[in-house]
Amino acid sequence: MTLMDCQFCTEFSARGSTSTTRIITETAGSWVLLPTIGAFAPGYCLFMPLQHLDAAADITPADLGRVAGETEEMRTLIQARYGTVILAEHGPRDCETGASCCSHCHLHLIPVPDPDRVTAAYETIGGPGLRLESMADLPATASSSYLYLSPRPGEHYYWPSAGFARQFVRRVCATELGIADFFDWRDHPFAAHHERTFAELSADLHLADAA
Repeated sequence: MTLMDCQFCTEFSARGSTSTTRIITETAGSWVLLPTIGAFAPGYCLFMPLQHLDAAADITPADLGRVAGETEEMRTLIQARYGTVILAEHGPRDCETGASCCSHCHLHLIPVPDPDRVTAAYETIGGPGLRLESMADLPATASSSYLYLSPRPGEHYYWPSAGFARQFVRRVCATELGIADFFDWRDHPFAAHHERTFAELSADLHLADAA
């Protein structure tokens, strides 16, 4: 995978030259929030760096601490409208994609009815996860491809990726929502949810800025 092959790098590099964008907001640290293709739940977003990085574990602990804070701000934004939101990553390491399907770092923010059921699904495959103090512990923990899950603020878990299927968090959350067969973003883009999420969260941010 080269930067020229990365669909996200191509999209982000063009953001200043086009009037259309799916970026909801950009942080001071150059991370962006955008609704994902395949948003099987309204509010389902990705939080991503503009710079091409493979995984959150590739960021220095000091910088990742800042990213962790920004991520919680994004979770708070989404939860205010759509309810409880889990945070997850399938992190590739050393060109091993593991349970991921994309090499550009992306954190999933997914509204779900019951975050404990998501954690239980991870434990069914990988056993009890390693409890982390924060996302900032990933660089010191992840020596190979991994799964990271934060079912709620202040709760963080890590698993090696062995045994987990591709798009695992999407499979789990789609199952919880009763649409297990619609987990794959390639086959089910959920364009209406994508457009709704962009419009509603953009409006919420505008109102917050105006307050």
